Amino acid sequence: MYDKTDINELILLCRKRDDDAFDELVRRYTPMIRKVISGFSGCPYDSDELFAEGCVALHIAAQRFILEQDGVTFGLYARICVRNRIVDMLRRSESEETLSDVDVEQVTDDTSVEERLVDRDTFDRLLVSARGLLSDYEYRVLLLHIQGYKTSQIATMLGKSAKSVDNAKARVFRRLRKELGDISEF
Repeated sequence: MYDKTDINELILLCRKRDDDAFDELVRRYTPMIRKVISGFSGCPYDSDELFAEGCVALHIAAQRFILEQDGVTFGLYARICVRNRIVDMLRRSESEETLSDVDVEQVTDDTSVEERLVDRDTFDRLLVSARGLLSDYEYRVLLLHIQGYKTSQIATMLGKSAKSVDNAKARVFRRLRKELGDISEF
């Protein structure tokens, strides 16, 4: 039904909760998801669990991808989202194993899970605000920086010099601090 539908149209249909459109998106990106999860062989999860997480990441990517941006394709964005979701899943798994070994009495009262977790609503508001304040290039740099990429990796991904990326980061954080105040909580 959606064989010849453009990716951007599929994304818009997914946002309207069209399950058939999402099925088509999964069909088109299954090879990418399989390739990403193949890099995690030997982890405590089987390929079906990893693939399911990859599909969740693909759905989230479809909801959050900014269609108007230049220079970042949906495929690249989705691949990054899938990889990051798998990495997060593995980290959570490791931390759960570690937490089960922790003596509850050793944890101080002033250490709370809430203090260590990112407040997702605040983070989402930051991204929405940042989108309106930053150039397309600066916003792409911010997204990649938030995802944990180093300056050299960002430079390679965007086809820019490391100096250009460093300058963009400085502008991003200066502009965000000026407009949004203290952003250290992000």
